[in-house]
Amino acid sequence: MTESMDERSLRTSEVFRGLKTIGSGERISLGELTTSLGDRGFGLLVLIFALPNIIPMIPGVSTVSGVVIALVGLQMMIGRHAPWMPGFVAEKTMPREQLAAMVDRTVSWVERLERVAQPRWTGMTRGPMHVVLGAMFVLLGAILALPLSWIGNFPPGVALVVLSIGMLEEDGLLVALGHAIGIVATLLVLALVAALVAAALVSFGWLTA
Repeated sequence: MTESMDERSLRTSEVFRGLKTIGSGERISLGELTTSLGDRGFGLLVLIFALPNIIPMIPGVSTVSGVVIALVGLQMMIGRHAPWMPGFVAEKTMPREQLAAMVDRTVSWVERLERVAQPRWTGMTRGPMHVVLGAMFVLLGAILALPLSWIGNFPPGVALVVLSIGMLEEDGLLVALGHAIGIVATLLVLALVAALVAAALVSFGWLTA
C-alpha cells in the first residue's frame, strides 16, 4: 500500500478502496495486509473482516473473521500501538479478486456511515474507552467465530462496522451507537444459541417440548 494510505486526511472509504492495490500477485496474505495498513491498522482490520458478515457472499468466512477481530481487540486491550498477527494467522492468504469483490460490494456501507461521521465525543475512542472498545471487539469476534448462520452473524457484523468506522473517524457518538448495537447483538445471539440447544435437547429426547 502506498504511503498516502496512512494519511489521516483520507476518509475511510478512500483508504478502503485502496486495499485493492496492496502488494502484487493473485493472492494477498493477512500478514501483508496487516503491515500495509499503517496507523489505522486496528480499525481497518476490524472493518475489513466485519463487512463480509453483513452480506451473504463468502461462506465460512465468519470463523476466520471472528478470530482476527478478537486478536485485534485483545491487542488494543493490552496497549499495543499497531496490530500484529502470529505466523499461523499471518500466512493465511485470500484471492485478490475476492478482496476486490468484497470492497466493491461493501464500500457503499462505509460511505453511508461516513456521511454522518465526524470528530466528536473523542473520549469514546481514546484512553480507557480504547480498552473498552477492544473488549467489545473481543466479545463480538468470539461470537462471529461461533458456527452460526448468516442470520446470527449479521447483528454483530453491523455492530463491528459501526464501531470500526466510529473509531477510524474519531466519532464517539458512532462508537457509543456501536456499543449499543453490540450489546443487543450479543443478547440476540445468546437467545439464538439457547433456542438451538433447546431444540437439540428436545430432538434427542433429553428435554420435553
